[in-house]
Amino acid sequence: MCGIAGIIGKNKIPDRNIFNNMISSLKKRGPDYQGIYYDKNLIIGHRRLSIIDLSSYGNQPMLNEIENIAIAFNGEIYNYLDLKKELKNEHIWNSRTDTEVLLHAYEEYGEEVVKKIEGMFAFAIYDKNKNNIFFARDHFGKKPLYYYYDDEFFIFASELKAILLFPEIRKKIKIDENALIKFLFYGYIPSPDCILNNIKKLEPSTCFVFDISKWQIKNKYNYWNIEAIKEIKPGAETQVLENIKILIKDGVKKRLMSDVPLGVFLSGGVDSTVVTSFSKLFIDKLQTFTVAYKNSPEADESKYAKRVAEKLGVKYNLYYFEDETVNENFLNILNYLDEPIADAAVIPLYYIAKFAKNKITVALSGDGGDEIFGGYAKYIAQKKIEDFKYLFYILRFLKLFFNKTNSYYKLLDSVNLPFAVRQFIFGSGSFLVPEVLCLLKRDRLNIKEIFNDAEKYSSYFYGSNINRAIYLDCRIQLPDWYLVKADRATMAVSLEVRNPLLDRKLAEYMFSLPENFKIRNGETKYLLKKIAIDFVDRDIIYRKKSGFGVPLNKWIRKELKDIFYDYLFVKNDFFNIDYVKQIYNEHMSGKKDNRFKLLRIFNFNY
Repeated sequence: MCGIAGIIGKNKIPDRNIFNNMISSLKKRGPDYQGIYYDKNLIIGHRRLSIIDLSSYGNQPMLNEIENIAIAFNGEIYNYLDLKKELKNEHIWNSRTDTEVLLHAYEEYGEEVVKKIEGMFAFAIYDKNKNNIFFARDHFGKKPLYYYYDDEFFIFASELKAILLFPEIRKKIKIDENALIKFLFYGYIPSPDCILNNIKKLEPSTCFVFDISKWQIKNKYNYWNIEAIKEIKPGAETQVLENIKILIKDGVKKRLMSDVPLGVFLSGGVDSTVVTSFSKLFIDKLQTFTVAYKNSPEADESKYAKRVAEKLGVKYNLYYFEDETVNENFLNILNYLDEPIADAAVIPLYYIAKFAKNKITVALSGDGGDEIFGGYAKYIAQKKIEDFKYLFYILRFLKLFFNKTNSYYKLLDSVNLPFAVRQFIFGSGSFLVPEVLCLLKRDRLNIKEIFNDAEKYSSYFYGSNINRAIYLDCRIQLPDWYLVKADRATMAVSLEVRNPLLDRKLAEYMFSLPENFKIRNGETKYLLKKIAIDFVDRDIIYRKKSGFGVPLNKWIRKELKDIFYDYLFVKNDFFNIDYVKQIYNEHMSGKKDNRFKLLRIFNFNY
């Protein structure tokens, strides 16, 4: 895991001191080495977190033998050893890194190399002869890449903060109001948009070329299309389970390559239990790390994680997160996010990553299990609404009997919304449309424009409402919310996190299965739970899923009360302060649970 950045001037030579500040801002992503490459009006930099081949030969930017190609690479290529064997030309090898394999593979395959690699990555390859830079981001968007360009400069970086250190850019950007509205509904900002206008995020499974001579972006396309996967007739369930076990085992094994200590984040839930179970097959003295909410037993599930660890015979490291701790680094952690993300779970994730960093440099996690295997209740809700839409239309008047914060109210109120819009309003703590109108003092909103990101994906998997909903989350929610949260929280302490359940081959197989292999008779993650009980006790896996998460409700009323008060009522050109006061008072009095709405407002104002 590393950090990359670059500047290309059209007619100007970029300021080296400014660039040095930019690349230095990414030090947490790569504390081990800083490298900078210069060529004419171009500067490319890299911050290294050493994982494979810890020697100086793995430093970047890395050049090929004749020094006409340079690469800055963030991530890991899991199939790099197999890819190395496929290369036909004679190459001089200076290291054991996946970076060097990717560099030489580009020499042989050109831009098609992106179709050859498996892993998590965001990279820039400068081809001196072609006078262009080839950019690509991994299949699910685990590694970030921001970029900006105008008539004078093209700038890219792993994090937004690096781009904002370029003074000339700061003069040209402002808050993108459409992105702000998206944030109020989603709780994050879907790619390619950014909270600031004119700055973009490269979408997952996407690549493009920046032609320096013509000063334009070209050949931008999706190199991997989940929607192209056809549903199969899978045969016997026993065989399907065996297929999945083989794929998970292979996905875990690939992600264990490391020249530094490695462990697993273990929550005690289904996903992390499966990842831990398969990791134990390869690592005898496996270290696991769990967070316990000492002051909030309703949110604490560490007892299940402990039972899993004891059953599997792995080392159990417990971090006690006390409510008083949340105040210490709350603002610093939000600041590191760059863009607003309305998820307080980033706080304990940061602390457990910091705790784990004392013993490991790489952690495996269960992220992606809910999306790939069908773990959210909203998938069931989407199917029921679509299957019984006319009945729901009749029953909509029943919402009058529920509080607006109640999930049943949102369910009934969202019946008339398009499938894609409903997907991201229901179940995420989102504002409803009338509430956003009040907050922004507007008479109307162009819902179609706001949810254009979701609408363009909603026509795929049309014959299966659960697969359709899962696909939407894999395209938007997963890369722009959960994976961003994991990346920033772990990179803030220079820890690399890997996601075996987001293995490409596993995902492709799961998308080929009918929806009743994900959810059956109301049981979410139907197949993954069957696999999990091969390793641990059944009651751990089939227990009722906790609906509490982090105790944000309590934090706002107590530990974070002063901080929230200071930032919620900041006057700006966007929010109706009277409405903010209204929902704040409702929350503090206990009349309504507005924690997720207040967090959205707070994150933006901060």
